[in-house]
Amino acid sequence: MDGCGKAEDLPGEYRVHPANTAAWDNPLKKWVPLGTDSFAEKRSFQFGPEIAFAHVMAEAFPESTIAIVKTSAGGTRLWKHWLPGQAMNQRFFGNIGNALETLHDYEVCGMLWMQGESDAEELDKAKAYEENLKTFFADVRKQTALPDLPIVMGRISSSLLKETPWCFDHAGIVQQAQEKVAAADDHVFIINTDHLETLKDNTHFNGPSQIRLGTEMGKTMLKEIK
Repeated sequence: MDGCGKAEDLPGEYRVHPANTAAWDNPLKKWVPLGTDSFAEKRSFQFGPEIAFAHVMAEAFPESTIAIVKTSAGGTRLWKHWLPGQAMNQRFFGNIGNALETLHDYEVCGMLWMQGESDAEELDKAKAYEENLKTFFADVRKQTALPDLPIVMGRISSSLLKETPWCFDHAGIVQQAQEKVAAADDHVFIINTDHLETLKDNTHFNGPSQIRLGTEMGKTMLKEIK
């Protein structure tokens, strides 16, 4: 998820970010203040759940720096872009590697995952989502050498079954796949996003929903790592 929250939608308390937060700027390969990376700037400072998530974590760990490494692209498909050797997979691990190389004392605490809409366009790809997601999560844990890495996943929204500019007829199958993966893994946690409002396209979450999603992701992560 890139995130379609608009900067002007940020509540006052989220317009000034905690001093103990930072974001990795993938193109510039350096740490920058949260919400100011060049990718966000290119998109007129639109944001996703990472902003509220970082606020929750920063408040819980005031003596630590909460460092966010975000890799995203709109409309990606798990089967086509994120599996081992594929483009987003390589970008994802490249960004992580570049970021961690600059740190001397750190702990990788967890991963957030919000994806799956485009996998719901074709029946066979939707049916393959469960195994593909298991493969991807296993690859993440292997590459990070963290077999119990906590993963907080947003379940794709049922709003996708309303009228959209795209065709997500098989969203229910992807939802079930995400629920099955979470149920079978003690360190994968799922958030139902059906209560979150979307833009008029019934697909992308609006600004307030991005804040709510990030907050729920943060609180869920805290239950696992505190």
